[in-house]
Amino acid sequence: MPELPEVETFAQYFARHALNQRIVRVDVLDERILGEIRKETFVRKLKGRTFVGVRRHGKHLFADAGSVWLHLHFGMSGDLAYSQKGELPRFARVVFAFEGGALAFEDMRLFGVADLVADPETFLRERGLGPDPLDASFTPKRFAALLEGRRGAIKSLLMTQEIIAGLGNLYVDETLFQTGIAPRRAVDRLSAVEVRAIFTAMRRILREAVSRRGRDVELPRPYLYHHREEGARCPRCGGTLRRSVVFGRTTYSCSRHQR
Repeated sequence: MPELPEVETFAQYFARHALNQRIVRVDVLDERILGEIRKETFVRKLKGRTFVGVRRHGKHLFADAGSVWLHLHFGMSGDLAYSQKGELPRFARVVFAFEGGALAFEDMRLFGVADLVADPETFLRERGLGPDPLDASFTPKRFAALLEGRRGAIKSLLMTQEIIAGLGNLYVDETLFQTGIAPRRAVDRLSAVEVRAIFTAMRRILREAVSRRGRDVELPRPYLYHHREEGARCPRCGGTLRRSVVFGRTTYSCSRHQR
């Protein structure tokens, strides 16, 4: 499932292939990918316009088309594919055709969304999404304030998009693994030092993934990602990795060093 680093990679890809080109045609190949907007309205409001900017917030991508913004959410299997030869990926759902090529939004499982919004800030406010963890305004102090007075498991909190936007299962597990904190640790039992450690590790891991263009298979070998298997040996301390379910998601952690 695309998480923040993958969507950041998509935003960079979109910027390289779709900005500053006139949209000569919009093909909606499967209307199920659209949000609440009608196909005809979606096409009419984009055709003839030009994407002049792109930004990401959490797992959401926004592209500025002048008086309207394209919004893409990648669900579980969304991706972007650009071609200059007219070739389309098998699961292309929407295609933006330019004079020199075409950008396809593909999504095999159809959990993603393509729609239009007035502006990103209004969208984020109306949906109550939390801050982006890589935003410059997201400081250790702000992170600590988000945790203050809350209860429940730390993994559940980190994955709640209304608290922090963009974190998903893999990167939350990785953050807690690298800080030695158990996924079920109660938020109100974390020390100030542990809260700061989570913030620091979270940002470092996300930046590492982004620098590697969001392709998690290229993450360093000591990362938990490469060892997510019940009974596997922990690459950090040699302990045993265990599988559990937290916040409805399959969770891997070390039985020895995560407390």
